[in-house]
Amino acid sequence: MIRIFSDLHWGHKASRVKELDVLESLVSGVDTVIFNGDTVEQKFEDSPAHVDHPLPSIGRLKDKIESLDSKAIFLTGNHDPEVSQAHYCTIDNGSVLITHGDAIFDAIAPWSANARILKKLVEQGLGKYHADGSNPFYDHLQVFKEASIKEHAILKDYDPTVWGKIEVFVRQAWPPNRPLKILECWENAPKKATGLMTQFGMSPDFLIIGHTHKPDISVIGGTTVINTGAFLPWPGATAVDIDSTGITVRKVMHRKGEFSLGETVKRFKKEIDLQSLETPVPKNNKIRSRADSQVFA
Repeated sequence: MIRIFSDLHWGHKASRVKELDVLESLVSGVDTVIFNGDTVEQKFEDSPAHVDHPLPSIGRLKDKIESLDSKAIFLTGNHDPEVSQAHYCTIDNGSVLITHGDAIFDAIAPWSANARILKKLVEQGLGKYHADGSNPFYDHLQVFKEASIKEHAILKDYDPTVWGKIEVFVRQAWPPNRPLKILECWENAPKKATGLMTQFGMSPDFLIIGHTHKPDISVIGGTTVINTGAFLPWPGATAVDIDSTGITVRKVMHRKGEFSLGETVKRFKKEIDLQSLETPVPKNNKIRSRADSQVFA
């Protein structure tokens, strides 16, 4: 069985994942776990604030998963664009596609105070973008990862002092219309996601994303778009289980610091070849993962 999560944001103060042991009940007994982006925080890992208190290590998480006899695949997000070299997975000859979802918006995170910076970086990247012909979809996603890397470098000024924390609070509270932007993105995400598929001539039966932190199941044309939410206090997370007979979406419950799988949200019957899981990584990829090839060992 394959199980998919996204947006753990391990290392972020708002994340409900404080220690790796709390994930055991969600991972035990699963053959392959796909972490679909924003698994760990890489945004400020080079800042002075983390010299004495480094952010979580993806290596530790990988070791933990393997200790439970499961295989871990880490896909990139906008908060961890260097966690691996993998931007998406396909199963069953592309009928199921898994990707974080940060490339569905031209500003990556339109609700962010840094939306203008991100949009400009993406525009610059796309202006220089030349697909090598082998995988234009991967090359397109890579532009967005490189934009996030550059944004992280620009923001490498986190100050752990009181004034620094106030500055972060003000930044996160800006712009004033941020709640409206978030609601707008929640509404538009499924159509944006399928639009990205159409742009590259892809038409998966199931498209599994995260990024917006809002659990959702929407049918757009012939594609069912599943958003797995986030491991934050609200609005919650879901897990997607894929076995040979179909796809199951289940709630992720959090009580007294412990996680467990809750009720089934939706079950889709479909014959699936689990051995067909592919994680395309072009050999000429410019981004060198900080986790290097150990993630795919």
